[in-house]
Amino acid sequence: MRLCLRADSLTTRLILLGSALLLVGALGRMIFLSSYLRNDLTQLTSAQLTSIAHYAAQDVDRDIVARRDLLTHLASKLPPALLGRPAQLRAWLQERQETNPLFSRGLFVLDTAGQIIADFPAVPGRAGSSAADRDYFRQASQGHLAVGQPTTGRIAPFPILPMAAPLLDDGGSVRGILVGVSELQSGNFLATLYTTRIGKTGGLLLISPRDKLFVGASDPTMILAPTPAPGINPLHDLAMNGFRGTGITVNAKGVEEIVATASVPSLDWFVVARLPTSEAHGSVSRLIHYILRNTVIILPLFILAMILIMRRMMRPLMETAKRADRMTQGELPLEPLPVARNDEVGHLTAAFNRVLSKLLESQAELSHMAHHDQLTGLPNRKLLADRMKLALARAHRNDGWVAVLFLDLDGFKPINDRHGHETGDLALREVANRLLAVIRREDTLARVGGDEFVVLLSDLDASAGETAERVADKCLAVFATPFDLPAGSCVLGTSIGIAIGDGNCDQDRLLIAADQAMYRAKEAGRGRYCLA
Repeated sequence: MRLCLRADSLTTRLILLGSALLLVGALGRMIFLSSYLRNDLTQLTSAQLTSIAHYAAQDVDRDIVARRDLLTHLASKLPPALLGRPAQLRAWLQERQETNPLFSRGLFVLDTAGQIIADFPAVPGRAGSSAADRDYFRQASQGHLAVGQPTTGRIAPFPILPMAAPLLDDGGSVRGILVGVSELQSGNFLATLYTTRIGKTGGLLLISPRDKLFVGASDPTMILAPTPAPGINPLHDLAMNGFRGTGITVNAKGVEEIVATASVPSLDWFVVARLPTSEAHGSVSRLIHYILRNTVIILPLFILAMILIMRRMMRPLMETAKRADRMTQGELPLEPLPVARNDEVGHLTAAFNRVLSKLLESQAELSHMAHHDQLTGLPNRKLLADRMKLALARAHRNDGWVAVLFLDLDGFKPINDRHGHETGDLALREVANRLLAVIRREDTLARVGGDEFVVLLSDLDASAGETAERVADKCLAVFATPFDLPAGSCVLGTSIGIAIGDGNCDQDRLLIAADQAMYRAKEAGRGRYCLA
């Protein structure tokens, strides 16, 4: 029989299914893998940016603190008498500046009116000019160390950061102001901001929320540029209000970025490390293109291979189907179908002759499963009900009695919680084996719940109560020996409720009474029995 690729052919459907699975797999990898990688890369990049931002903020803080401490020290050591002698004051400034040149644009001293008395190095036009309108002069005049607003110098058109410290006399009055000026782009100040590049277009920003300025940036064009207006960049707005952390945002230029912010401890400034998501997720785009190219190449080869493979694999099935069809039409006698290969088709053919016997075996197994607990092999609640019905019927005919012992294990839950359910299952099997050893063969031990067992004593005489108590004592005794389990020796106990009834008793009420008596036994201290 020829293998034809018809629309209703199983082979055609399998080939189409395989092709569809290949395409869905490729699409699924592109969607889920790209999403996973984007999230993973975002988290990794955020962590890296956070580290970079913190390191940069620490470098900026060290630069600021070093200059602040130096300026404070110099202000405390400057002799007040030099304020009236500009030449000697300039020499004093020269000696300190040459010893520790942290302020790249030099030092100068203001009088209380804001006029520059002396400076070093001497900058043409700086001596004698006024800085009374500068914010750092106003703050220092109040007796406080001041870090001025980053700005462009009046004398030299460079971005600078001024710092000012008050010169105090013995009475604490301000006699003058010592000012140190650092060029923002000097080699010994904020160097990290100008040399650090993150990716191709990412970098660092140093922002002053008070002044609403970009103090420094990896991009020189952004130095001293104003920050975006509120509402343009939501994450920037949060950072200006004190947020420190990571996130994804769209900057003022419309570029989506992953950013991390870190505070400069000595000021209210903060550092931003940023990287466009297009760079951070670049490997994801390349992976998607790679998957697409491979799928386009693999799909035709896969279809061709499936056609050849299915022709070979389906040939025995087609021949078997043809022979079975001829037997149903009377062209061949009814006989076992030949097994061509020991594969799925061969197993299907051989199984056809064993259907009846398997059905009978399955029916017996299902009957057993319906009436027995799979873990312990004991009768379950359904079989217990049947046996109670028979026992009560016999008791009614013979004026006899039945007794029900309802057992609930004490201390079983900790075994499950501490050692796992496999250890708990072993404990339950051992409990079943021990209880079976203390009851008669004509009695019934059933498992009716997780750790609940019922003993049915039938065909009892008027001393049924004494018999039930003896059996209960035996049941309690089997728990005296610890249980040896793979996890170690464990101690279990049980609480037993006993209910006794004659042939006129309702079996449900008998079970309920035994159950309630068991709870009274637990309330009385566990490890005992209580009569209903």
